[in-house]
Amino acid sequence: MDLPSWRKSKGWTQSVLADRLGLRSKAHVSRLETKRERVSAELAIAIDRLTTGAVRVADLRPDLHDVRVIRADAQTGASA
Repeated sequence: MDLPSWRKSKGWTQSVLADRLGLRSKAHVSRLETKRERVSAELAIAIDRLTTGAVRVADLRPDLHDVRVIRADAQTGASA
């Protein structure tokens, strides 16, 4: 799934997503969604975590296809 589709499926605005990701503005989200700005490795991991894998690092950054994202529930041993 791509980031805009995931965001819209949650009913979130670009401003809400920016806030959840710790970004300065919805304009940053807009640039990411329209691929006018490259997603940093750190942000790709944050998006993967926020979306619980619906938007994967490999989808955002194919060059990082082998990055394995460990989620908080996996760290504590809780089952999802």
